[in-house]
Amino acid sequence: MILPQKHIKLSESIFAMGAIIYSLLDDNKSVGVDELWERLKSKNQNEKIIDNYSFDKFIISLDYLFTIGIINSNEKGGLTKCI
Repeated sequence: MILPQKHIKLSESIFAMGAIIYSLLDDNKSVGVDELWERLKSKNQNEKIIDNYSFDKFIISLDYLFTIGIINSNEKGGLTKCI
């Protein structure tokens, strides 16, 4: 579920979901977690890019992006790109 392995496809890992989430963030505008989740669901409905996703995996992917330092949150809880 979290990392790609022999029986877990890359598209089901937090690496892939993290990359997709990062691409959904705006460059100069903060985005709320709820809005970002809705964007992800909409993108997946249209393009079927993530095989097995859930809100839990979404939150873990956000944690991963915070940990590696490419997203940040502001005082109002909005998410922004750092890079």
